[in-house]
Amino acid sequence: MNIIKFISYIFVLGALSGSTQASGPDSVSDSYISLALQGDLSTAESLFSGLNPDTAPTSITELAARFQARFIDHSEDLSPGTGDAFTDAIVSIYRKYWILTLMGNMSKPEGQAFLNASLQQVISQRDQVEYSNQSSDVFEIVGKIFDDKGVHYLDTPAPPLRDLFLWRTEKHRKYSVRLTDHTQKVSVTFIDDIYSQGWKQFATLDLVATTGWVEDGHLFCVDAAYDRSSENFEVSYLKHESRHLADFERFPGLQSAELEYRAKLTELAFASTSTRQLLDDFTSKSASNPASPHAYANYRVSRDVYREIYDKPFPETGNAWQGITTQSVNKAARDLLQRATEKLQADRQ
Repeated sequence: MNIIKFISYIFVLGALSGSTQASGPDSVSDSYISLALQGDLSTAESLFSGLNPDTAPTSITELAARFQARFIDHSEDLSPGTGDAFTDAIVSIYRKYWILTLMGNMSKPEGQAFLNASLQQVISQRDQVEYSNQSSDVFEIVGKIFDDKGVHYLDTPAPPLRDLFLWRTEKHRKYSVRLTDHTQKVSVTFIDDIYSQGWKQFATLDLVATTGWVEDGHLFCVDAAYDRSSENFEVSYLKHESRHLADFERFPGLQSAELEYRAKLTELAFASTSTRQLLDDFTSKSASNPASPHAYANYRVSRDVYREIYDKPFPETGNAWQGITTQSVNKAARDLLQRATEKLQADRQ
């Protein structure tokens, strides 16, 4: 099994407002997503308290009902229904682990112990002598079993939880990606027939999902998530992920939040039609929480770009990006990224 170095990009699947000062259904949705991406849904039920099903928007009543079924009543079937007993059992275990830790029924270490023990129990129910002789690591054993089934498997820490991706189909393509400081050659594997798309998709009730990652110098992409002719793919996937790959090579050991910060600045440095959407998205899904790399990177990017353009702190009320120009954002992002790179180079001399 390959060692996974980083799980990276988050793709918004739902149609959400990006304003941190939004009200109504967008505010509820954004608040829910923010809690979910920080790996803590223990207070999420309060978002739906007092909800009047007769007057509330359908999108919010449906979100509340799905949250209730999955995280409170535990009435949802956790099996992906693949028809393969082993695959269904493994995915169900991860989903139960995610529920228990997201809701605070278990601490993160307790959840990890539960996951390990549950996987070991499933393995022990099969004839695993051959696999157990090859490794004592339960995750490697599970991976080997999936290899033999022809199913692609990714288990990796994706703070604050552990992640699981399972898929069956792959297609491959090479790209030459221009970044702010050089051109990065990359190989991309597009994945399809997905059985599990990670804890973020599960926690956010499909509003948000991880759609790409870097593994040993190679990019992976959820094929159905992108129109490959769009700026979303060209900038928010290819340039974002290529920045990760370049940073792995130039600055090994860089922390996840710093990697995300640099990749998001790269998006803003090249964005044209999606500039405002990116700013709103980063702002609405930000949190001053270093334990959540994506949310913390969003927090830093939105505030640093604002200060770079306006030379004052990010406003706590109103719409921060009203009247913003693409050119000013492109320049601010490039300048911030260049200074961050120079600092990293100086620190490593």
